[in-house]
Amino acid sequence: MARWFKSTELVVRGNRLLRFYSYYSLFLALLLIITDAVDLQNVIIGGKLPHVFLIGSSVYVIMASLFAAIANREPDPQQATSYVFIEIAILAALMHASGGLDTGFSSLILIPLMMSNLLAPGVLGYGVAAWTTIAVFYTQHIWPGSYNTQEIVNSGLYGFLCFTLAWLTQTLSRRLNSALTLASDQATRIKRLQRFSQQALLDLPNGVIACDTHDRILFYNQQARQWFSLAEGSSLPPTLLQAEADQVIEVRNEKLIFRRVALNASEPGDYLIYVEEAARIAAEAQQFKLASLGRLTASIAHEIRNPLSALRQAAQLLAETPYLQEGEQQLTQIVEQHCMRINRTIEDILQLSRRNKAVAETLRLAPWLQHFHDQFRNLTHGQTFHFSVHCNDSLLVQFDPDHLQQILHNLCANGLRYALKSAPDNARLTLIAQALNERQVQLDIIDNGSGVPSEQRTHLFEPFYTTEHNGTGLGLYLCRELCEANQAYIQYHPIPNGTCFRIIMRTS
Repeated sequence: MARWFKSTELVVRGNRLLRFYSYYSLFLALLLIITDAVDLQNVIIGGKLPHVFLIGSSVYVIMASLFAAIANREPDPQQATSYVFIEIAILAALMHASGGLDTGFSSLILIPLMMSNLLAPGVLGYGVAAWTTIAVFYTQHIWPGSYNTQEIVNSGLYGFLCFTLAWLTQTLSRRLNSALTLASDQATRIKRLQRFSQQALLDLPNGVIACDTHDRILFYNQQARQWFSLAEGSSLPPTLLQAEADQVIEVRNEKLIFRRVALNASEPGDYLIYVEEAARIAAEAQQFKLASLGRLTASIAHEIRNPLSALRQAAQLLAETPYLQEGEQQLTQIVEQHCMRINRTIEDILQLSRRNKAVAETLRLAPWLQHFHDQFRNLTHGQTFHFSVHCNDSLLVQFDPDHLQQILHNLCANGLRYALKSAPDNARLTLIAQALNERQVQLDIIDNGSGVPSEQRTHLFEPFYTTEHNGTGLGLYLCRELCEANQAYIQYHPIPNGTCFRIIMRTS
C-alpha cells in the first residue's frame, strides 16, 4: 500500500484543495440530513428506504466532520484516500435508498471520484474508480437482488464513465503537476538568483541605493549604510536629493562620487543611485597613469642617460687636464654638477614609473612607525635632532609597507633639512597617528622648520616644482602618487612655527 501512496505527494501539495473538499463534503452531509429531516414524507430523498437513508446520512455527517478536522490539522494521504472510499460507499447506499441511478446521487458520487484522481493519480485513482463501480453494482443489484438487463447495462455504462473520468482527471492532474513542478523550479531558481544578486550587491565596494519615483528607499547595501543614515521606506537624505550627476560630495571626511541611473525595466520612476569612493577611482586612474609613464620613461631612459654619462665622463677627464686654468676648471665643475642634477631627475622619474601595483597589507601602525623611527635614526647618524612617535597600539591601517616607507622617508628627510636650517640646535620631527573615524586614520608628519609660504602651497604637489637649487621637484609629487595608489591622500596642514603634512589612510 505504501507503494500506491507514493504518488499521492500531491495531497501534501494540495493541502488547500483538500481542505476545501473537506468543507464541501461536510456541507453536503449536513445538507442531506437537514433535507431528510425537513422532508417528512421522503418525497425528495430517501423515498425507497427511509431508515437506511437516515442512518447513512448520519454516518456521513460524522465521517465528514472527522475528515474536516483531520484535513485542517495535518492532511494525511492515507487518511484522505480512506475517507474517499468510505464516502463513495455511503453515497452509493444513499443512492440506493433514494431510488437508484436515476436520482441525482449518481452525479454526487462522481465528485469524490474526480477529487481522488486529481489528488492521487496512478493506480490508486483507478482503484477508486473500480471501487465506485463495485459499490454501484452491489447497491443496485446484489443488495436488492434485482438483475434487470437494462439496469445492469446502465450500471456498466456508469462504471465505464467512472473509469473514463478517472483517466481524464489523471491526465489533467499530470499536466497540472508538470506545470506546478515547473513553476516551483522556476520560483526556486529565481529565489536563488535573487539571493545571489542581493549578496553581490551587499558585498560591492560601491554604495547602491534603489529608490522609487517618490524618492523613497527600496533597497540599499551595507556600504551605502556606512556612508549615510538610511532606512527602507524612508526618504533619501538631503545630501543625495540635492546632488547632481557625477558630482563629488564629501561625507565624514570622505569624497564620494554620486551617479543616478534610471531603471527602464522596472516601475515608472524607479532609479538606482551609485556612490563610489573618489579615492578608489583616483587610485585606479593612478595605476593607468603610472603604467603609461613607465612605458614612456623606459623608452627614453637610455636615450638620455647614455649621452649624459658620456658628457659627465668627458667633463671629469677635461678637469684632469693640467693646462686648464682656474676659471676653466670651474666650468667643468658646473657641467658635472648639472649632469648629476639631470641624472637625479631621471632617477626620480624612473623610480616613479617603476611603481608596481600597490599590495596593501594590514599594518599595526605603532610598531611599524617605531621600526621606521629606528631606521631613519641610523640613516641620519651624526645629525642632531629630536624625533618622536605618538601612536595608539590598536591602530591598524591598509597600506603597502614599501610605499609607506618611501613616503615617510621623503617627508621626514625634507622636514629634517628645513628644521636644521631653521633651528640647528633644536631641530624636531614628530609623527602623530590617531583615528579620524571608524574607517580612517590620520598620520601627521610635523617639523619645526620655517613652514611653507602661502603663495607656494597651491604648487606643493605639482611635478618639477621646487624652490631648492638642487631639487628635482618630484618628491612630494611622488608621495601623492603613492598615497593615491593606496586609496589614501596627502595634504598640507598649516601650523604655526613649523610644517605639517597629513596622510589620511584606510583602516583595516
